[in-house]
Amino acid sequence: MNLVIIGMGKVGSTLVESFVKENHDIVVVDVNSALVSDIVNRFDVKGVVGGGLERSVLLDAGVQKADFLIACTTRDEANILCCVLGKKLGAKRTIARVRDPEYFKEMENMREVLGLDFFFNPEFRTAAEISEVLKFPSALNVENFAGGMVNMVEFRIEDGNPLIGKSVKDISAEYDNKFLIAIVYRGEEAFIPRGDFIIERGDNIHIIATETEIASFTKRLKIFKPRAKTVMIIGGGKIAYYLAQRLIDANVSVKIIENDKVRTSELAEDLPKATVILGDGTEQELLAEEGLKGSDAFVALTGMDEENVIVSLFAKQEGVSKVISKVDKPSIFDMVKMFGLDTVVSPRTVIANHIIRFVRAHQADSGSGINTLYKLHDKVEALEFNVEKDFGGIGVPLKDLGLKRNILIGGIVRGREYILPDGNSKLLVGDKVIVVTAVSQITQLGQILR
Repeated sequence: MNLVIIGMGKVGSTLVESFVKENHDIVVVDVNSALVSDIVNRFDVKGVVGGGLERSVLLDAGVQKADFLIACTTRDEANILCCVLGKKLGAKRTIARVRDPEYFKEMENMREVLGLDFFFNPEFRTAAEISEVLKFPSALNVENFAGGMVNMVEFRIEDGNPLIGKSVKDISAEYDNKFLIAIVYRGEEAFIPRGDFIIERGDNIHIIATETEIASFTKRLKIFKPRAKTVMIIGGGKIAYYLAQRLIDANVSVKIIENDKVRTSELAEDLPKATVILGDGTEQELLAEEGLKGSDAFVALTGMDEENVIVSLFAKQEGVSKVISKVDKPSIFDMVKMFGLDTVVSPRTVIANHIIRFVRAHQADSGSGINTLYKLHDKVEALEFNVEKDFGGIGVPLKDLGLKRNILIGGIVRGREYILPDGNSKLLVGDKVIVVTAVSQITQLGQILR
């Protein structure tokens, strides 16, 4: 597919890196010639220097034959207008980054009028991911399928865990076949495990199950932690604002510490049910005074990755049950995995996955039926499809379906029922099916078949 990406900041450069792996034809656009040159040299893509609101620049970038125009500059208004112009010039679909809360809440009503096919807000999506993790504090990461009916939850296998040394088949039998072990990370490798796969200390496992079964599973493993009811947030940026909104709506007590006086006043006005403190969240004395040890969860969301890591390590040392850190630099993100932090989130990665899902869903002529896509590893993805009438395996038992290698059917949702699949399960028209795969670039359900 032909993609034109405008704005080579954090999000834009991450999108280029992600889409290059998907083998798309990419043209990048930015007013900064040095940024364009760097991206062109690193990823072997085409580049155009100029503003995304200039007709001649867009035409030079080939927007008239673009399957997607993605505008992710730092200015919401520019992104929206760029998409309007790009659509007029012939772009098939347009995607705009819209960060301002005032604009964002109106975009759904204005999208059709403006000709936008999709819009995204990195801070809003990151806040949504963090709030999901706070529902399962025992987990490192949480992904949702079928509108939240089914979850994929990541756990680390620590010393003393009763799963150590057991096969996937034996674990499934011991725990009444109420969940599915879908992926196992071991060091730098990722496995879609067969029944004879043995779990080892240090593994990270992803299980697929309902919320109730996940809670039951963690209780039996004696790693259960109740939902966070008191959350301390350091840093009062847009992620903190969106996260606090979600938590307050869920009746969670929220305390935000922000060191900018003007921003503190804005947050206090916009979030009257939150406690907003003016101060430096990296000061131990302030954290102690504001009840760090009594908090169920601690979320570090300052604008500096290094500060987030250091203050999160301190919170963990102080015994806070759940610690979440925002880290956006790829080099630091890779390093902090060794520090033992509970959960690390990267807004640029969150939004890249979000946009890849949308692009992949429209890549096949059929529309493909993709509802959800999560890139869990460079070579492993979890996808949710609608089962449509043209799928060639309708009504066939999974054991006879003829799946490609490295494909796992992780779950079936039929109406309001979640079905944990076995060899006799069948896919019917209207089902939602979760597919875990190491086969790259699946765009439609039929591609899982040999």
